[in-house]
Amino acid sequence: MSTYNTSMLDTAQLNERRREALSKIDNAEFGWFHIRACLVAGVGFFTDAYDLFAINLVTPMLGMIYFGGALPADLDLGIKVAASVGTFIGQVGFGYLADRLGRKRMYGVELMIIIVATLGQSLSGNGYSLSLPATLIVWRLIVGIGIG
Repeated sequence: MSTYNTSMLDTAQLNERRREALSKIDNAEFGWFHIRACLVAGVGFFTDAYDLFAINLVTPMLGMIYFGGALPADLDLGIKVAASVGTFIGQVGFGYLADRLGRKRMYGVELMIIIVATLGQSLSGNGYSLSLPATLIVWRLIVGIGIG
């Protein structure tokens, strides 16, 4: 026997409560809170999209500067895909943590990860132990985790 039993009356009451809540939202006055929420969400979406897609403009330049023409295909692919792989990892990991610890807290952690990893990308360079493309792949993976 199931412990979850919803009668038609309960369903009707839940639907009525849902309609009341939605009508309150629909009838709320438009104010600065709404403008600020839209701006913050828009800036967040812009920075995430910019960080994911701007690399398509950068990889040809990296090829010209460091490889005398074009990046090798495997490095080009690695640099471009690293952030997307990191985004998937971040979505799964931070989604779980946000459910457990709270969305506001996890948003702050994600923001700090994005800031540090973006600075890491911008300060990357060639070295004896790690090449520039490898460094960018690592930092872009971390940025992707923060975006997730």
